Parts: sequence; C-alpha cells; structure tokens
Amino acid sequence: MNHPDKEHHSIELRPFYIKDIEWLKETVKQFFPDRTDSEWRSLMSKKRKKGEQLFFISRDGKGFGGVNVTAPFNSPTWRIARIHTLGPLSEEEKKLIVRQLIDGDERIYRIDTSYMQLSETDRKTIGRLTGIDWPSKHETLFAPQVAEWQIAFVPWEFGYLAVVTSDDREKIAAIEFVREAGEGLSMRVKHAAYLYGFMDHEGRILLPDTVEPEDESPILKKARQEIRLYLRGGHEIDLPYEFPQGTPFQQQVWQETLKIPYGAVKTYADIAQAIQPDEKKAGQLARAVGRALAANPLPIIIPCHRVIGSNQTLTGFGGGVDVKDHLLQLEMWHVISPS
Repeated sequence: MNHPDKEHHSIELRPFYIKDIEWLKETVKQFFPDRTDSEWRSLMSKKRKKGEQLFFISRDGKGFGGVNVTAPFNSPTWRIARIHTLGPLSEEEKKLIVRQLIDGDERIYRIDTSYMQLSETDRKTIGRLTGIDWPSKHETLFAPQVAEWQIAFVPWEFGYLAVVTSDDREKIAAIEFVREAGEGLSMRVKHAAYLYGFMDHEGRILLPDTVEPEDESPILKKARQEIRLYLRGGHEIDLPYEFPQGTPFQQQVWQETLKIPYGAVKTYADIAQAIQPDEKKAGQLARAVGRALAANPLPIIIPCHRVIGSNQTLTGFGGGVDVKDHLLQLEMWHVISPS
C-alpha cells in the first residue's frame, strides 16, 4: 500500500500494431540483427491470434521495451504480463506499468508479471533459441497494491466503512458501506476488502490481524479519528474531500444536501424546491433528487441520510434503510455542543 514514487511517472504504455514492426525492429536490432520483417510480422501475428495484447513501453518519450498480456482461461480478473525492457526497470516503474494495464479494465484484480531486461549476454547464450522469452523475474501484483489511491476499513456495528482517498492521497474521494455479501460495492473496494482480509470470497465479513496498516496516509488516519468521533455522537465529520464529479443536476442536489445541519432532516421535495423554485416543476423533480442522492459517492460527508420521504418514511439509502435509521437516531439523540 506504499505510495508510488512520482519520479517514475514518465513510463507510458501504448498499444502495439502490426504497422509498428519497423519501429520494433529498429529498437531491438542489436539483439536480433538477422530477424526479418516477415519473421517479426509472423511472430507478432501469432501472439495476437492467441489473444495476447501487445504494448510499447516508452520512458521519457523514447522506446524502452514492450509488454504482452494474456488472460488465462479467459478470466476477466486475472492477467499474465510479460515485460521486456532495454534497460533496468525499477520496482516502482513496474508497478506503474501494471497500474496502466489495470486502469483499462476495473475488473482486473491480479496480474502475474515476468520481467526480463534484454542483454547482450543473454542474446549470445540463449537468445537465438527462445526468441525474446529470456530468463525473468516473476512477481504477482494486485490492483489495490499498485493504485494511487489508498483505502481504510473502519469497523463499526454494520461491518466496515470503506474510506477511499483521491489519487494524490490528500482528500477523501469516496465512502462505501461494507456489509455482509458485499452488495453495492465498487470493484476497487471489493478487491481491497478481499486482498486485505476484511471479506472472504463469499462476501462474509472478516476481522484481519491488522486493521490499521503502518503506512496509512495522514488523511486516512484523520478520517479514522473523525469517523470514530462521529459514531460516538455529537460530532460532525470535518475532513477535506474531493467534491464528486457528476451531472450539473447531481451536483446541485449534493450542494443542497451539504447545507442540511447535523440532527436535521429535509425531504426530497425540499431539495427539489431549493433547486427549482417553481413549485409545479419542483414536484416533478423529487424522484430525480432521489436518484442523484443514490449516486452520491460520499455518504455521511454529503449527508444524504438526512433526506427523507415527504411522509417521513426512510427510503433510498445505499447503505441500507437500517443504516440510515441508525445514523439519524445517532444525530437526533446527540446534539453537537457549541464550540
């Protein structure tokens, strides 16, 4: 869960196409001086027919190597990536390559990597026999390990609150309710919950040996403290957060919801009226307000639990109506002390 070193962000991947053969041939000609264009095309065509994805690696804008990626058994979550470079590749650069592969498909959970640096010694000894599949170092990396964001799992009586940072780890970007069966969770929270031992493969909640990792970012340490104070009652969470992206209407709804004070409630119709003063038009927006609040990625911080039905019913909450009731009861019975 270490934060990646920004110094290595010059590493980039781009897809490889057959038309790029000349570039490839020129880049590695010192290792394969006798291989013809036809041989290269045949080799690359065979790889693509086998379902391999091929990528160039560039460092500081210059060709530096390649990656070929396969999905074993057509798995949507598992990949094998064979990385070849013309020079040494640091561990953080390798993580950056894996991150870029995962960014293209959020379902990917695991990538088994083999890394080989093309060398003149290897070429002379075994290169002609094995093409470009030379001796390599093998490592398995998981999506949460290479992510720029970081996540904390805060235990409470309904399971865990999963708190996710922004990519720069300076703000909170999302909060999700981790409950039995893992319903409604984003793929990244599912991946992290399983990897770090908070949930098993069937969605059952677990208690790992280490709940708070040593390398946790300062913003997550503060988030743990703020959430614990909030759950004791009489405390409004005060954290820097990344205001969510969304449609203009969604953002209007979220902004209005932020104005609801601790211990108070408003109806969906109240929020609609604040956005659209025309009473008739506002009446047609109440359901749309509910849908916007259902898409709120920052519950508790943007307090959508404080929005209820016009008949005082508790409806439409991502964490569950029982959680919504619990949070409202917590706030109603614990008044914030004036500072």
